[in-house]
Amino acid sequence: MILPSLLQVGLSFLLWLQLLPHTLALKGDSGCNQFICVNVTLQDEWITYEVSNVYEPLGWLALGFGKFMSHSPMVVMWPDKDGEIVRSPRYGWGHEEPSNFMNPRRFPFPVDPVATSWLPQPNSVRMAFNMTANLTALESDPTEDLIWAYSMIRPSGKSPRAYLQGHYRAGRIRVNYAEEVKLPPTGGRPVIAPTPGDNMDSHDHHEPEHPNTDVVEGTDIFGNESVPWGNHEKLIAAHGILVAFGFLVLLPSGSLVARWTRTFTPKWFKAHSIINMTFALPIIVIGWLFGPLAVASHDAPHFVTAHQICGLFMLGLYLLQVWLGRYIHRRRAQGLVPGNKPHPPSNILHVFTGISVIALAFFQVRSGFDEWQTATNRGPLHAWCHDLWLAWVIIVPFAYLAGLSLVPRQFYQERQQIMPGGDINYVALPDGADSPLLNEERQDHDVYEASAGAFRSTRLSMDTVKVEAAPEK
Repeated sequence: MILPSLLQVGLSFLLWLQLLPHTLALKGDSGCNQFICVNVTLQDEWITYEVSNVYEPLGWLALGFGKFMSHSPMVVMWPDKDGEIVRSPRYGWGHEEPSNFMNPRRFPFPVDPVATSWLPQPNSVRMAFNMTANLTALESDPTEDLIWAYSMIRPSGKSPRAYLQGHYRAGRIRVNYAEEVKLPPTGGRPVIAPTPGDNMDSHDHHEPEHPNTDVVEGTDIFGNESVPWGNHEKLIAAHGILVAFGFLVLLPSGSLVARWTRTFTPKWFKAHSIINMTFALPIIVIGWLFGPLAVASHDAPHFVTAHQICGLFMLGLYLLQVWLGRYIHRRRAQGLVPGNKPHPPSNILHVFTGISVIALAFFQVRSGFDEWQTATNRGPLHAWCHDLWLAWVIIVPFAYLAGLSLVPRQFYQERQQIMPGGDINYVALPDGADSPLLNEERQDHDVYEASAGAFRSTRLSMDTVKVEAAPEK
């Protein structure tokens, strides 16, 4: 009895020694973001790709080969109603449904998930396939660019040709096959999965206060800072920097100049106009255009998130504000604003839209912080960005409210028709009044006669008067 037991132990040990080199030979990468986890392992001539969902609900997940959705082969996977995994080879065309790929050069073979898989949460669906590896290409460059996509709407049926609803999120990752696959820590979760009921539109995903740094250490997948920035990240950074500077620095500066200096100098309008239009307009428009370019470079849908829709609305509101300012100034320059109505409705609307644009800009920049993390998978921005935003959201409103203390002085100057910055009173002439200085070139000396104003000729005729002495009594 003892001998067979020892024989079984010995055979098991020899089998373990035989499998050990293959286990140690595994190369690949693993990582997670807010929506999916990806595990890629290279063993001999085969690469195993595995994806699992982090967020619910799960519709379908796709893993493609290339840097862009357009003209890239991919594999789309989803569980059917019986729990079986459907694998569908597709070919991406950009902003269209990927077409069925009948004879792909690298065919995906169904396999079971490997032992080194990350498991983001117990109810995650794990889907895997393997393909032959291009060892020649990996010898010169051990990295591979992949694209991923996540949808919340599951296709109907088991057919690999089933219709696919548009993806909700898509991204790009880079796998490094030069690194050894590390076993995930027991119970480790690379990213805390969002709980059901979180508002997906706001993308308000927050990292835990004490994240498990062992999970992301040693991998360049999903946002390691050692990975160089691509064009997508550069476009997003340029978009964020320019629009934040335009909306949160230039526009508040122009508004504060108007609020604080209009009662002290008549040159306040020129400074206000230069800052809010001459400087801010090109910076804001160019920075805003970088946003759609970044979305297009990532083959993602346009104007579907709260950040994108609010950005479009805010740009239109800002352009309306610029037009209102020009309209008000032109009417005043043409003398079409009565002197007894210094605040017509257009002026009030101008003030309201200006405050609204700046208030929306604070919300938009804050949501852009989360968009950076979601769109680039490089983790949250540095803490100083949040601290600076918080300080600015306090300083700007406080400075504007403090400037309202000058409103009584402004109203007094308008009632008394006092020129800002001086003690000289100015009186607006009635509409249609003539000025004798402007009409001195007339040959008619009766310059005030038949005037539309209150002036009329009071000239008396000078007749000859004969003076006679009084008779004597």
